[in-house]
Amino acid sequence: MPNKEIVIDPAFEGPPASAHGGYTCGLLSPYLPADAEITLRKPVRLGVALGLEARDGGLALYDGRTLVAEAVTTRLASRAPKPPTVAEASAAGSAFPGFTSSGFPRCVVCGTERTDADAFRIFPGLLAARDLLAAAWHPTGGALAGESIRPAHAWAALDCPAGWAAMWFGHVDGPIVLGRMAAWLEEPVAAHDAHVVVGWLEGVSGRKLYAGSALYSPSGALQGFSRQTWIAIARTGVPG
Repeated sequence: MPNKEIVIDPAFEGPPASAHGGYTCGLLSPYLPADAEITLRKPVRLGVALGLEARDGGLALYDGRTLVAEAVTTRLASRAPKPPTVAEASAAGSAFPGFTSSGFPRCVVCGTERTDADAFRIFPGLLAARDLLAAAWHPTGGALAGESIRPAHAWAALDCPAGWAAMWFGHVDGPIVLGRMAAWLEEPVAAHDAHVVVGWLEGVSGRKLYAGSALYSPSGALQGFSRQTWIAIARTGVPG
């Protein structure tokens, strides 16, 4: 892959003034074969030229001379659970914790203040009788490329449900940030009027929380899944 520059549009904000973690990871994924795993080293700035370079069989993303992300290939095994229906996911989303307390209200995926065309408005809530958070996602605007969903948008959709599940089931009442994300996607990810996304907690070790997420079609077909590492950093806020 030739070295190139990428610029992340300010519309794709996660934490304040920083790029959304899952979206950033998804921008790098098409440059790697098989499944991709991206480690975020620093907050990624919006609206500036970032240098993407091939390195040691993977990729490195730089902001000037500062390494902000590294990407390698991996191979994932699915731990995706049986999906809820769109109606069940919609009902779960009505109890989204971020409706009452959201530290990142401008997050492009789960921000309650975002109503623009780029906003995903994915609001995961507890699914009845299951250790899952679930939401319905209705892709619009920039998420679509003809009849398919762009990889960066699919990665972004997989991000926040896992973050919220990590906080909810990990009993974390402060902010967490995405440290690492790996994902598998169907090729291409077919676009529908509604999709289901779920997130779950896989484990906790100190300040690190390990979580997973999955994306489904309305009929319940698996379209993508991820594993993620989140890091608790303080006492107030939410993931982005």
